[in-house]
Amino acid sequence: MALQMERWAGSKLGEQAHFLMVCVDELPERTARQFVSEYNLKHVQIGYCGSQREYPTFPGQLGCGGLVVFDRDGRIAVAKTSSFNEIGVKAWFQADCTIATLCDEDDEGDDEADVALRLYRDMNSLRRDMNNGYVAALKGRDDVKADSKGKNDRVEVEEKKALGSVPSVGHDLMDSEHEHCAALFQQLDKSPSVNVFEQLVKEIESHFDDEEKLLKSTGFGSGQPEGMSPLITHSQDHRRIVKAAYNMLENVRVKGDDEVIRSNTKELAELFETH
Repeated sequence: MALQMERWAGSKLGEQAHFLMVCVDELPERTARQFVSEYNLKHVQIGYCGSQREYPTFPGQLGCGGLVVFDRDGRIAVAKTSSFNEIGVKAWFQADCTIATLCDEDDEGDDEADVALRLYRDMNSLRRDMNNGYVAALKGRDDVKADSKGKNDRVEVEEKKALGSVPSVGHDLMDSEHEHCAALFQQLDKSPSVNVFEQLVKEIESHFDDEEKLLKSTGFGSGQPEGMSPLITHSQDHRRIVKAAYNMLENVRVKGDDEVIRSNTKELAELFETH
């Protein structure tokens, strides 16, 4: 969400509308600073609420669950745009149309080139910028070395990352389940199989169930107002991925050839890695 907000803020649309991110988690100031540092944010305005007393008085939700859009008079024009957790980057296309209309861009003729630059078209481009933003934040650190051509070692690591692999989260069960899913992704990429794809889908669904039980047991997202709970939005993201996975499984069962299995495996891996 931060990267899409940055694209909007840095575009021609950002000259007509203000784009604001507000962090509301347990350590909001630290999170806000991490966003700026890790994703090299330069245009979007970012702040935080130090406590729930500072939360807005109007109904809202976390950004991945939908944006709140105000008109030029400060009135709420749209209380909740489509949710990224439910429909992915399509949600940003819909929000873009709403914001552009409020800015009267339709009357002046929208700049197609600017629209193309300010929106993420797919998860691949979003993941690329997530990785590149992280790399940029690491420049100058002792643990990241550049070769004689100036290429960053971290870039090479990201390019060679095994299909379906995700960083350690510091919990043995979660890490083990992540590794098991990654092994199935890589097995499918090498030797496509309908049965293994079905096994992968069920493993992902089971992993998400375990993850949500763990998060609930630790109090993650508890005590947050409706719409502001990271547990709820995270669970919604899980449901979106599981639904997509079963749709892919149906496609694989019907067609069943190696290229279809590989293509769906890579698409599912993108969802799994970036959620």
